Amino acid sequence: MTYVKKTVLMAVLAASAMLATAADKPAATKRSPFVTTDHFVPYRSSVEANSGQLVGIHVRQKVARANQKSARIVLFVHGATVPGVPDFDLDYKDYNWMAYLARAGFNTYAMDNTGYGGSPKPRMDDPCNVDPKQQDIITPRPLQAACKANYARQLNTIRDDWQEIDAVVDYLRRTHGVKRIDIIGWSAGGPRVGGYIAQYPQKIGRAVLYAPSPTIADLQIPERSAAGFPVSLQTRDDFENKRWDPDVRCPGQVEAGVRDAVWSSIMTWDTVGASWGPPEGVMRGRTATSFGWTPALAARVVTPTLVMVGEFDRLAERRTVYDQLGSKDKVFLNVSCASHFMVWEKQHLALHSASLDWLMNGRLKNVRRGDFQVDPAGKFNLLAEETPAKSKARQ
Repeated sequence: MTYVKKTVLMAVLAASAMLATAADKPAATKRSPFVTTDHFVPYRSSVEANSGQLVGIHVRQKVARANQKSARIVLFVHGATVPGVPDFDLDYKDYNWMAYLARAGFNTYAMDNTGYGGSPKPRMDDPCNVDPKQQDIITPRPLQAACKANYARQLNTIRDDWQEIDAVVDYLRRTHGVKRIDIIGWSAGGPRVGGYIAQYPQKIGRAVLYAPSPTIADLQIPERSAAGFPVSLQTRDDFENKRWDPDVRCPGQVEAGVRDAVWSSIMTWDTVGASWGPPEGVMRGRTATSFGWTPALAARVVTPTLVMVGEFDRLAERRTVYDQLGSKDKVFLNVSCASHFMVWEKQHLALHSASLDWLMNGRLKNVRRGDFQVDPAGKFNLLAEETPAKSKARQ
């Protein structure tokens, strides 16, 4: 299947209501030093809710004008709740991770899996398909009373995510004439990316796992989605006060104004969610039937991998993922005064610079295997380096 830009795909899918309204807007500006384009990868969906339908997987591209033909390709993969653009292409001060790497010579891309951002959201626009335990959040906007689901299944499985990632990866390899690209996954993007690179090591050069979700032993990868509901909701209060604030423990960890920018971007990429519930809207998330991310799958990862984690973000569990990776070249980075949402915090520049060093050189501060800590001032400190001799001795 060929890959086409948005304008061509819209002609093919003119009758489709699954393409997000936000993605119909041009992303580039005349004064921008970057070329920013929204693409859709045509794809026959494997998701049970719209199985077999031709859909468009949304992909945001950002490249510096001076580097438009760059063959250094990196693909970002989001987590369980927030889509790709608010995560990686946030237009606020110096928080834009894609812009940072684009400025350094990368051709950057961020994709949305089904259920997120500009990608299809099958069955998700029906408010009756929201988990009944959460329907009170959207009563009376738009529901007048609780209602029975019209699609009583969870939306997808991780197999669907892997197939969508593979479709995007294959396009990028073909379009840019490269055998391998690099890849970055955040949070639930860890199982998506980790599981993917375990299965397709020949397609990926280097990887970054930022706060990867932990593995689960003996977890079976489901063949189909389980019974349930396709839509979950998160209010801004849930997102900030209940999920984020408990791990904000350092002065100045979160800059004033950044949360407004994040929420605004989230709502831009979900105009339906913006019209539901409280005046500020709700963040809609799709449900998934287990991640299928096991220690055995992590052990199959041979791609050089950098794992980055904030010190207040379930550090031991993220470290376990790192220890389970089968990669010979791998580095663990613990960032002080940072939470799961470090990408929008003071220490975001540690993420940016570490990812650039790793993707460009296959090393962090010239170390191929070892442990680093970033102190509260942003300084990188080497805690331990594992030399080839030590690695061989451990084996």
